[in-house]
Amino acid sequence: MAHRVCVCLLAAVTVAGGCSLRPSIFYVRVAEGLTAPSLAEGIRVAPRMFAPSQIVAACRIPRAVARLEAASEVLDLQVGERFALTSLRIVAVNAANLSMPDVPITIEAEDMNPPVLQLRSDDPDLDHGRIHPLNAGIFRMRIRTMCGSPGVEMTITGRVAP
Repeated sequence: MAHRVCVCLLAAVTVAGGCSLRPSIFYVRVAEGLTAPSLAEGIRVAPRMFAPSQIVAACRIPRAVARLEAASEVLDLQVGERFALTSLRIVAVNAANLSMPDVPITIEAEDMNPPVLQLRSDDPDLDHGRIHPLNAGIFRMRIRTMCGSPGVEMTITGRVAP
């Protein structure tokens, strides 16, 4: 009987421990921006590009975005080398497969422990539209439209080398 209790207890601890070790995905908003006219151009970006009244005005005329596309869905970065978010080439595409420039987007980066990117709100790099890789690893950036329902989103994977 005592053997069964130990086995059951060990199984419960293993299952509970495994669940608690799963990382939860948490994204931090790093910038707002406008999609590019084509994949040959970078997006326009700022930490907080839109005042509340500006986002209301930008979203007043509905534009149906079918998807977001990026020139590359993988970013290769180096520890310590800043990456300018304006170098992201992202376009909004409608159902007719035409690009739609200047669609408001939000850019978020995955927060991890230990951190791969510096994501503090007081980070001067973020204030200048740059991300700062701190440690080697993999992270994800999520780009989402700010207008319309349902919104459209895409993910870009970042790899940071030492």
